[in-house]
Amino acid sequence: MRNFQIIFACLVAAGAAIPSVPQARQLTVTVVDNQGRPLPEAVVSIAAQQSSPGTATMDQVDKLFVPFVLAVNAGSQVQFPNSDNLRHQVYSFSKTKPFELPLYSNQEAPELIFEEPGIVVLGCNIHDHMRAYIYVSPHGQSVTTNNAGVATLEHLATGPVIVYAWYPGLGAEITAEKVFTVDADATTLSVALPVKPDGQSPPPPSSLQQRFNRLKNNG
Repeated sequence: MRNFQIIFACLVAAGAAIPSVPQARQLTVTVVDNQGRPLPEAVVSIAAQQSSPGTATMDQVDKLFVPFVLAVNAGSQVQFPNSDNLRHQVYSFSKTKPFELPLYSNQEAPELIFEEPGIVVLGCNIHDHMRAYIYVSPHGQSVTTNNAGVATLEHLATGPVIVYAWYPGLGAEITAEKVFTVDADATTLSVALPVKPDGQSPPPPSSLQQRFNRLKNNG
């Protein structure tokens, strides 16, 4: 024991390096479109330590998918509740996860597991304007930007940090995402993607619905 203490003291005195645990760092990413405007619901990712599968929700509200873009880890379970008072039939032809959920009402919430990384494009057989995306991440950490086009990532890297950015306008394959590199001590990154804002475009109300709305508003 005495010899060990002497050796340790000598190492400290000689300035011997003692391994330290890397500290978690935050990187705030701002994403803008081709006009420099904030881009909500863009996916930003980092090759951090792999996160575990979780659960997520892709809802249907006012004949729209909510959210428009959902990012999940591979192996995650996604629920498809129907918050409308009418039925929907959700499907995808994407090779990452082809599926079709039978026509169902707001009393049900089917669940699916998304095992493979990739991008899944969603549609509704009843409402053609409904469209959304599930980004099944091949990276350690993926999040979507807020309404200001901002997202925060955490990493333990001590060298260059690789950041990935994806938005529907880039294409429906993971390989379409853009790649950026920053120093390990960087705290911010601004990303400009060559895309326009995308989203679901509900059709205009029918003449009968317009008449009903006028009577309702005048009543």
